[in-house]
Amino acid sequence: MPSFFEKLSASVSEKQSRLCVGIDPHPYLLATTKGADIREKLVNWSMQLATKTAPHAACFKINIAFYESHGSQGILALEEILPQIQKLAPVMLDAKLGDIRSTAAAYARACFDTWGVDSITVNPYLGMDSFAPFLSYKNTALFLLCHTSNPSAAGLQRRIGADGDPLYVWIAKETANHQNSDQLGLVVGATQTDVFSKIREHAPKTWLLCPGVGTQGGSLEETIHAGWGTHGNILISVSRAIGSAEDPGKKAQQLKEDIQAAQPTSYLSLKQQSLARRLIEKGCVLFGSFTLKSGLQSPIYIDLRKITSDPITFKATIAAYAEYVQKLNPEALAAIPLAGLPIASAIAFELELPLCYTRPPKAHGTQSKIEGGVIEGSQVLLIDDLATRGVSAVEALPTIRAQYKTSELLVLIDRDSGAEERLRQHGVELHSIFKFRLLLRFWREKSLITHQQYEEVVLFLDESQT
Repeated sequence: MPSFFEKLSASVSEKQSRLCVGIDPHPYLLATTKGADIREKLVNWSMQLATKTAPHAACFKINIAFYESHGSQGILALEEILPQIQKLAPVMLDAKLGDIRSTAAAYARACFDTWGVDSITVNPYLGMDSFAPFLSYKNTALFLLCHTSNPSAAGLQRRIGADGDPLYVWIAKETANHQNSDQLGLVVGATQTDVFSKIREHAPKTWLLCPGVGTQGGSLEETIHAGWGTHGNILISVSRAIGSAEDPGKKAQQLKEDIQAAQPTSYLSLKQQSLARRLIEKGCVLFGSFTLKSGLQSPIYIDLRKITSDPITFKATIAAYAEYVQKLNPEALAAIPLAGLPIASAIAFELELPLCYTRPPKAHGTQSKIEGGVIEGSQVLLIDDLATRGVSAVEALPTIRAQYKTSELLVLIDRDSGAEERLRQHGVELHSIFKFRLLLRFWREKSLITHQQYEEVVLFLDESQT
């Protein structure tokens, strides 16, 4: 049976999300929810929120207080929703439990035996042995309060101990060095980004649960960058901003994408960073107002045709493509003209792969729509320079599929403007060397573009997806 953190890692990978959706049914949110009684209202509201946000939620955090406040009817509602929500994503119960061992054992039975949750939040301030009964349940996880978002937290959590460390640092150290560290995570408020460096110094791999982004004013970008650690084991927990949104599913998707865009550029390899920098330096990125082939009016234009004018940039580009192509292991390449043709030709030469490309048929000769002589029936990998809405690739598909099998397209840049979904509808998986938002983030961090240019392009990307 997989552990909670194994389930969580699988969910993060599958959904490409580090968003934890908090299910906090505040009374004002239940006021307009249909239901014959409070139990039914709680169930209906909770399940609607979970179902709408599930495609974008790496996990759910259910706050037990909002159910307990309604007495037995609230507990009945909690027991009804838990098994249903667990089918959608990993679930943690936000109970902030902490007591002497005998009482902790009773809490553990309630959480893990009675309700069957996999993870809970725990208050460790009775000492690190107070939660030992919870750890006797294998494959479960505990998130220990380390440094919380409430204003008065510093008065306790930053107090200096006999060893010279603040209390929150001591908790981080004890967690990382605990014999059951593979079952432990930390709760660190997003409004306290100044503490992340010390926490990560001692707990670089530990999973962090970070509430406080949104309604409480925490900075998403600062939290992601400061709390990333060595493995990117971080969850951004958002409750009210999603639960009170007019369209919770859309809000969750936006937050998921914002988290993706905020991922630190150390995610780019040194070779990728070098190539990303050269794309700016060699004039492949222009700012202004441009009409794209997709019909979109864009404040930025990526002209990758220019890479062939600089041998070093062109060589670096082909090396990046070639490394990725080898992972996909195609039998041949199929270029999407015109921009994809010089790129695909160089890759084919580098990897000694057959190459074909589409073209308008000539009125003489063979009148062929495909040039190159690749063996009919071969599995070909489509090659283009970038993808916006996937228009060029979709247009080429009927011609290519008349002779070959193809289900994948590789580009240098995915502009995050809908190509992935459109291509998926046509049975094609989109691969990219760079995600556009990640490039933008790198360019801005390195002062290769201005903050205004960054904001204008991000706004365009957000609006183009609505």
